[in-house]
Amino acid sequence: MKNPPEHFTDSFFSRFSILPNVKFSIVIPVKDEEDYISKTLTAFTLQVDILGNPLDFDQFEILILANNCSDKSVALIKQFQNDYPNLNIYLQEVILSAKQANIGYVRRKLMECAYTRLNKNGGGLIMTTDGDTTVAPDWISQTYREICNGAEVVGGRILLYADEMESLDQFTRLLHLKDERYHLLVAELEGKIINQAFDPFPRHHQHFNGSFAITSESYARSGGVPHVEHLEDCAFFERLQALDIKIRHSYDVKVHTSARCVGRTQIGLSYQLNVWKNLGKNADHYFVESCASITKRLTQKRSLNDLWKIKNEITEFDFIEIINKKIPEIAVDEELYNNFQDSIYFGEWYEKLLTLQHSIYKDKSPESSPIDTAIKELQMKIQEYSGHNFSQTSIL
Repeated sequence: MKNPPEHFTDSFFSRFSILPNVKFSIVIPVKDEEDYISKTLTAFTLQVDILGNPLDFDQFEILILANNCSDKSVALIKQFQNDYPNLNIYLQEVILSAKQANIGYVRRKLMECAYTRLNKNGGGLIMTTDGDTTVAPDWISQTYREICNGAEVVGGRILLYADEMESLDQFTRLLHLKDERYHLLVAELEGKIINQAFDPFPRHHQHFNGSFAITSESYARSGGVPHVEHLEDCAFFERLQALDIKIRHSYDVKVHTSARCVGRTQIGLSYQLNVWKNLGKNADHYFVESCASITKRLTQKRSLNDLWKIKNEITEFDFIEIINKKIPEIAVDEELYNNFQDSIYFGEWYEKLLTLQHSIYKDKSPESSPIDTAIKELQMKIQEYSGHNFSQTSIL
């Protein structure tokens, strides 16, 4: 297939009209996924509503951008289209230039396409997963339920395929489980301290592209996925936080993904699994942000959020006094107060404060500790806030 050196969103999937009842546009980037893609697509034939009834295929579409594939992925997708003609799967094959052949570009273009198409139906929900990932039978309906409950963005729980987990060597598996436990504890502590109504307990820590959804309205407000080559989901999450967009980390939305140590991108889960594999027996060398550092960071954010809520009532004198007490390392002046008053969103202002803090301590990393120590201390800290409930720290 011959393609121009540069691609534009309008050219992708333009020959496929969106059906009038489609509310969910699901985007999947694919590059050499012949081992998984049939399993990935089969999950969409099994989608059910909240009550367990089959979901009408006319409510959703699947946009697959197969870029630079050299295996049987495209042939398998075409075969699947033939086997399930009632499923709205649209395939776009492209050969991307070296400049464009990265997951950041592909995911951004796919989500732009989904946004453009849904706008023709008055808006909807942009959803994304990966070519090596299997969504739960109620993935669409549970995601939509979270949106109906007030969320604007939903990050689902991403788990590894059980058989592939078992195939990992014991040290990689152990570090993965410890890392999961650590991050779930951090998420629980964050929930206790920050206490956002739209992201209540139980909650997790994942907002990645294996299971991610955003309303078309919020996508428009965000300006879309940032122009980065990798970790575009992390960059996008930071942008959404800066705009105070309501992000739900839902346990009811689940997917399973591959545990391969060699992935299709230079950075990501496969990269992290490989890091743990290389650590091997040296698990005690795995350091993470300490409980003390996390607690200080979260309580400071909560205090600043409380300050934000009374921004229309606070005087410049009171503002300077409070900030001097909360963040003594920052020089507070009239400009900082004006920036506080002029910011539209808390996340926007908080991001600027963090940037200012980092500029002061640019050579100083957050306090760290061995992961086992951090886990133990986080459990104790959560107990201070909530007693004895540790149910969300299980590997579900």
